[in-house]
Amino acid sequence: MKKSTLLVIISIVSITISCEQEDDLFDINAVRIPQTITEPSQFADPNINQQARDLYNRLIDITQKGIAFGQQQPFGTGNDFPVPNELQPDFFEVTGDYPAIAGFDLELISLQPSANSDFVSFLDEFINRFTTAVIEAHENGSIITMSWHHVHPEGFGSSFDGVVAKFLEGGEFRTEYIERLARAARLLNNLVDSQGNSIPVLFRPWHEMNGDFFFWGEGFRTTEDYKQLWKDTIKILSEDFNVHNLIYVYSPNLVSNKSEYLRNYPGDEFVDILGVDVYDFRNGNFLNSAIRNLQIVEDIALEKNMLFALTETGLKNVVDNTWWTRSLYKAIRSSSITYTMIWRNDMTTFFHAPFLGHPAEGDFNDFLNKEIILLSRDIQ
Repeated sequence: MKKSTLLVIISIVSITISCEQEDDLFDINAVRIPQTITEPSQFADPNINQQARDLYNRLIDITQKGIAFGQQQPFGTGNDFPVPNELQPDFFEVTGDYPAIAGFDLELISLQPSANSDFVSFLDEFINRFTTAVIEAHENGSIITMSWHHVHPEGFGSSFDGVVAKFLEGGEFRTEYIERLARAARLLNNLVDSQGNSIPVLFRPWHEMNGDFFFWGEGFRTTEDYKQLWKDTIKILSEDFNVHNLIYVYSPNLVSNKSEYLRNYPGDEFVDILGVDVYDFRNGNFLNSAIRNLQIVEDIALEKNMLFALTETGLKNVVDNTWWTRSLYKAIRSSSITYTMIWRNDMTTFFHAPFLGHPAEGDFNDFLNKEIILLSRDIQ
């Protein structure tokens, strides 16, 4: 047998095996059965305001209807610096609707200087622009979620070791940590709609803590220090800065079992919604990973009477034009998640949703037209 022929056969067998492995956990006959839960007797913030309570109950109702679909920063509020080939906020142009979930991130808030030479506060300008974008998303019918990629206090490239401990009581970075929370509180308390009502936020701090890519990740702090940091964040925001419009979401990166998922869990009294982040890294295992992780979280959520979500997912640069219907939809179609969200579009070399003219645009809309996939109009 010629070597080239042998290589072709091996490749075909490898592809076949890969496809079989990819579909191991997928059950075409599985039916989505939304979990039935009730409003918790106590939220992570005991003084949570009525608008946030109403959102939680609204999410309970949405879960019975389908899966709210969203995107991180779909309204042009991504990186706060110019980039080449920048993508315009075109979610509406591609889909004809706004996302049911609109994600934002507080990463840049700690980098804003308090004032320039003319005594005009850059921080005030940042907060005003940020809140304007959030209010616009809210007025367009999107539910707001917010993460926080904390910038290292000593700058990019600094060691991750021990930073969390230094954020805790008596630590070297405690004052800076509280100042960051004070800034965030100004922004969060500034979220008021045109009717004068507080805008509730699904707040997802210190996420993907089981990875090793953030200073709050595994190996750079103790489990107890992480849990204390989570509790401190809630206490300081709610008790010291009177922030009461947050629903707290706990979301590790993908896990292999229940024990790993709960390793850093701060306790039921400090969490309102469970989440997990699962991306497609083109390793041939996305479908199994997503189905397995969603089942792990669903089992825990049922035990705890909690909503749960696929809090981040996506395929960078959408290199598979049928990914939406052949991968993502298959991964979530029978899950009782409340919502899922893909990551943001920045430029033509970094995006997670098709833009106008992209070859995946049709498949994306086919996915969004599935009965259980909900956009802004579907959740009103």
